[in-house]
Amino acid sequence: MTTTNTRTIHKMDSNNLLFQWARFGWKYRQLYLRPQKEQDWYAEHVKYELKLMLDKDFADFFLATSDMVRWAKDQGIPVGPGRGSVAASVVSWLLRITEVDPGKYPGMLFERFLDVSRTDPPDIDLDISDDRRHELFEYMSSKYGTDCVGTIGNFVRYRGKNSLADIARVYNIPIWAKENIANLLIERSGGDSRFDASLEDTAALFPAAAAMFEQFPDFWKACRLEGNVRGLSVHAAGMIVANSPLTDICSIYERDGRKILSIDKYDVEYCGALKMDMLGLSTMGMIGRCLDMIDMSLEDLYAVPDNDPGSLAIFKQGDLTGIFQFEGRATRLVNRDVSPDNFGEITDVNALSRPGPLFSGTTAEYCDVKFGRRKPERYHPIVDEVTKSTRGQIVYQEQILRILREVGGFDWVSIGRIRKVITKKLGEAAFQMDFEEFRDGAASKHGMSAETAERIWRRIVTSGTYTFNVSHAISYGLLALWTAYLKSHYPLEFYAASLAGESDKDQQFRLMKDAIKHGIEVHPPSLRHSRKSWSAIPDYGLVAGWTQVPGIGDKMGERIDADRNGLADWPDLVLIPGIGPKKMETIQAFAEGHDPFGLNRTAVIMRRTLEWIRTQNWVPKPTHDGAEIASIYVKDNRQTGGKWVKGPVVIYAGIVRERSYQDAVENARSRSGMEVEDILKTMKRPDLVKYCSLRCYDKTDEEVYLRINRYKFPQLKSAIDKISVNHDVVVAVGHRIAGFGTPIAVDRIYVIDPD
Repeated sequence: MTTTNTRTIHKMDSNNLLFQWARFGWKYRQLYLRPQKEQDWYAEHVKYELKLMLDKDFADFFLATSDMVRWAKDQGIPVGPGRGSVAASVVSWLLRITEVDPGKYPGMLFERFLDVSRTDPPDIDLDISDDRRHELFEYMSSKYGTDCVGTIGNFVRYRGKNSLADIARVYNIPIWAKENIANLLIERSGGDSRFDASLEDTAALFPAAAAMFEQFPDFWKACRLEGNVRGLSVHAAGMIVANSPLTDICSIYERDGRKILSIDKYDVEYCGALKMDMLGLSTMGMIGRCLDMIDMSLEDLYAVPDNDPGSLAIFKQGDLTGIFQFEGRATRLVNRDVSPDNFGEITDVNALSRPGPLFSGTTAEYCDVKFGRRKPERYHPIVDEVTKSTRGQIVYQEQILRILREVGGFDWVSIGRIRKVITKKLGEAAFQMDFEEFRDGAASKHGMSAETAERIWRRIVTSGTYTFNVSHAISYGLLALWTAYLKSHYPLEFYAASLAGESDKDQQFRLMKDAIKHGIEVHPPSLRHSRKSWSAIPDYGLVAGWTQVPGIGDKMGERIDADRNGLADWPDLVLIPGIGPKKMETIQAFAEGHDPFGLNRTAVIMRRTLEWIRTQNWVPKPTHDGAEIASIYVKDNRQTGGKWVKGPVVIYAGIVRERSYQDAVENARSRSGMEVEDILKTMKRPDLVKYCSLRCYDKTDEEVYLRINRYKFPQLKSAIDKISVNHDVVVAVGHRIAGFGTPIAVDRIYVIDPD
């Protein structure tokens, strides 16, 4: 007689499963090894967060997201540390959704992610390796059904330029007429109240544009188009998972094998489906390639400490080429001025390089306070404590929310309302509705005078229009730190991985120049070493792949790579299908050519031009290069009502990279919201409104900005208009001044054709 043992399987509900996964995460993060005081802090936050999540019935949302992210990480698919306010969640960290330990960064605020007043699921944005993101869609489709997984649609709207283009095409208006308006078109940010009226305002502001509207009246139809929906495209990140086929929700379009919903991210919230935002990020792809080259795991990368000396040195030295979000002009220059000493200041640079802090003077004041050039303005001890880590400046949204709660006594419902005002950039009017509650709360809680409360409130309102999310800044600071770690410890592989995924020619050039500056040789394609794309060869350097040859695409590069062992000499390339004698000669000529990537072009042009200048009496001789001008410090006291201080006279020569025409009236209107007529009344010489900026470069790494003000512009306009960008050299005579970048206030300018 045989006995069969039976086992009863108990189905665990979502709430209990979320508790269980949080316990697994506690062990995975090894919190049981932390001091008891720290364990108590984490336990308290886990209980608080889980209660909110379960009370709002969000268990399935967090479970599904955790399952997908854990699967990706276990498959070696690079996933970023986090993005946005989710990084403040301890539970999300335990579930491995994020890699930011909230216990290390007390400035983050969980309620910025999820508070008691929120009824919709919070946003969890994920950065995924751009070349492996499709694997997550495949995983989710296999788990929940192909009919239940799709992508959000994205409605493309008419803006100024495409409105002009469509009207010109339909009504057979000459291209030159369209371009005359497009070149003058006012560009505005999405939060501007006149965002959808750029064509109308361009016609009103620029006589040359008005003349085109008068000559071709059909252009006025473009004003009616601007702001309306033009078509449907694919959302860059949004994935939808539903309990039933997506066709139960809305109509579905097939595009490139993917199901695209005919609704956007705003409408999908009402459909009861789960929305996951997965952005394919090229930096994560680069990290994945680099980790493969150095045989390093994702877990090892996630464990890199934020005080690693080699990584911090990258930021301190301004060695930012290839560093995530730090190599852009604004961030690079702010990083130079801040000169970060620790990860906290790296995080601050992320926020301080945004237009709001830059143009409001917050960034300049942060730097001045750090280096002892001024003291921060004082408001109240609580405000001082909240802004202690940011040099007395309100930089982050979470700082505003803390001040509202700790000074004004706002409850979480009111905080949630203010959070929406900030994140949706609803403006000062929306803020002002809550002033009386803040004033009365500060008086009741702290005995604060109405005058002091109003001073703090004015600072909150001003800062609230541009403050940044500290959780996002920390997350992206960590991502920047990871790239800095790879660059400082594995530079050869870092450059190879970066170049292999970079399609922008200018960025490829910058990476190659930076590699050479770091003592790494850059080699053209080689029969012996080259693969499809860039390779890192120890003790040799970077070797270009076959796809770096002009005219060689991915498929051809793969075919050459597959047959590389049979290639003894260049003529052997003709044995590969698709390569004839002429194509072979083109590949050989590129590989054996002198300076095939043009890496010495700038140095050659500048040397030849400077030698020629020395033989001429009519052109002044340059006195400073870009690096020398950048080292000149000029105090900026405009924020306190002082005049624009002029530094020493300099004579600079450089190649023009970008020419930017500006309008003083439009810039003042976009910053202040004043009407054009009122702005003109306040201006000295209102007949002069145009000015210009030239962004230049030379053989140094420093870009120089030549500022031609509206008084000088009429005299220099003819010469400026004739400049051939990325070709001509300009010699500028002027004064080094304070301000964004490395600026020169130009008095005279000379344009030289280096050929």
